[in-house]
Amino acid sequence: MNCPHCATKILAGQEACSVCGFTAAAIRAYLGSDWVKLERITDNSQRLSLRDTRHLEVVLDDFERRFPQCFIASYLGALPDTLTLPDLGFWLINHGAFQTRQISRRNDFGILLIVDPLRQDACFTVGYALEPVLTDAVLMSILKKLSRPLAKGNVASAIEDAVRQIEAVLKKNARKERRHDEHPPAVVADATDLGLHTLRPPSRPLLHANRPD
Repeated sequence: MNCPHCATKILAGQEACSVCGFTAAAIRAYLGSDWVKLERITDNSQRLSLRDTRHLEVVLDDFERRFPQCFIASYLGALPDTLTLPDLGFWLINHGAFQTRQISRRNDFGILLIVDPLRQDACFTVGYALEPVLTDAVLMSILKKLSRPLAKGNVASAIEDAVRQIEAVLKKNARKERRHDEHPPAVVADATDLGLHTLRPPSRPLLHANRPD
């Protein structure tokens, strides 16, 4: 995998990034170790209208019907300067309890789109099971196509475009798997400041003035 903070390649078993020093323990110290509840569309920036949100819910429902193992979720919010979008994405994919149509879905098959409307920037974080298909190159290509609607403030359009492009990638991969007689894995049942709430009574983590290394 790549470092969520600086994108440097991290080898299996390597605890800290050799370039920036990022560790999972550091981001947990910053945002806490509790699990947090998220809807598939968590709009902490309040940039989406009710109509936009309802339309995107339908889009996400359709996606989950086509790809029952997977889910897509999006978090919209203005992040502090001490937190990067990939940092938050990494933390949420490991600490987020997403309210999908089928609650048993694992985050290993999750696709998370983080959008900061003020920065007009976005990033993807995907679960480990999807990394071989949704590679960094694929995700960067999708993000480039989202830059125009984000620059115009069309956040809802950007999210829907992202879903459609991810669908196309997964469909293409599914056809390849059928030709090779392979089978996808079976479904396994199983930061208040950012508008996120824990699954247990809140024990608000202390956010330090300086981001931990």
